[in-house]
Amino acid sequence: MQRRILKKIGKLAGEPRPPGSKQLEGGGGEMRLRIGAYRVIYAVADEVLRVLVLKIGPRKDIYRRR
Repeated sequence: MQRRILKKIGKLAGEPRPPGSKQLEGGGGEMRLRIGAYRVIYAVADEVLRVLVLKIGPRKDIYRRR
């Protein structure tokens, strides 16, 4: 699973909004990428061409606020 996640994150450099990614509601524009039972939460800064991965984790834990 780890290789699969790293492969998908690597592809974000070329396409920061791939099919299947969704913008989170009520946030600051963060995006969600689904990879099996895991989710990657990330932010895209188009003005500086940067993708910042914020969180990676299982679906049951990723959306909990701390």
